Amino acid sequence: MKNSLNSNNAKKLFGAHLSVSDIKNIQTIIELCQITAIQIFISSPRSFNPAISETSKKNIDIIINELKLAASVHMPYLVNFASCDEELRKKSVSQVIYGIKASSDLGVKHYIAHPGSGVYDNLKRSIDEVLDGIDGASAEFLIENTEGSGKKLISTEKEALKLIGDYNGKIGICWDTAHAYGAGVDTSKLSAKLISHIKLVHLNDSSQAVEFGSKKDRHAGFFEGRIGPEKITDFINSLGHEKTYIIEREGFENTCRDLIFIKETL
Repeated sequence: MKNSLNSNNAKKLFGAHLSVSDIKNIQTIIELCQITAIQIFISSPRSFNPAISETSKKNIDIIINELKLAASVHMPYLVNFASCDEELRKKSVSQVIYGIKASSDLGVKHYIAHPGSGVYDNLKRSIDEVLDGIDGASAEFLIENTEGSGKKLISTEKEALKLIGDYNGKIGICWDTAHAYGAGVDTSKLSAKLISHIKLVHLNDSSQAVEFGSKKDRHAGFFEGRIGPEKITDFINSLGHEKTYIIEREGFENTCRDLIFIKETL
């Protein structure tokens, strides 16, 4: 497949969360938007069954080795590292260890996990156990910031910096701009220290129904949300053009419109 990226965009990593089962759709988006990265699920996002189908393995091989996309994997939604339910916490740890090892074997660049809802000490125990279980794995383990609703952890810059300090480079940060907006954090004003530990950005706008600092999470397209394209550009400029940028959208047209905006901005 011919890649029409110009020299200014050749090393820029950007893309979308897409279905690993639909290679034709991925190929179409590459052709239309020149994406260089992708985020996927490698197993069911709504279960603790870590099994990866042979079809998914084949498609991931195509995505990484034929389509040449830098791939990141998102954890299943049921994972909760901070839970006070010990059975759930342990199942979460086991799921992520399996996921990171499998992702590494497949050639995936990043594995992204939410910190969960509950107690920070439980989150820390879970991360410790994951790190012990993935020694030597190549996929980089990232923790994503949250909007801070209920007892969700890592919603502020202070909390993210504490997590970074506790692990001294052993984990990275995935920064979601819509989550930050919901948490009342201006992504364009993050400290240089936090920015240096952000490896991947979920570049999402926030729905008109979500006010700044409302502790709510609902994504929107750049031309429909409260943040808007001008501020999204500020985010890219402040975070740096060498990060990996992933959008999480519904709808083909909405996805392509925002991807083209990122390509032109980078």
